[in-house]
Amino acid sequence: MRISEVFKGDKGEFSSKRFVGIVGALVLFGSLVYYNTPQLVEAVEFITIFSLGYTVIDKYTNGKANTDSKSQIKA
Repeated sequence: MRISEVFKGDKGEFSSKRFVGIVGALVLFGSLVYYNTPQLVEAVEFITIFSLGYTVIDKYTNGKANTDSKSQIKA
């Protein structure tokens, strides 16, 4: 597996979300190791919680929108 394949989405295209997420995670991990402060740990915790929450919401709202548009096409 090539490193460039990690940044590709489901359709095989380059995914900017994955690129930004992976690079951002590496920068956060590095800063946590270098500047180990309670405020930074809390900030990373909140960013992670909000990011995962957004991803879940995005997944389910896009799925419902696609299902509704397909049902309207069939009708």
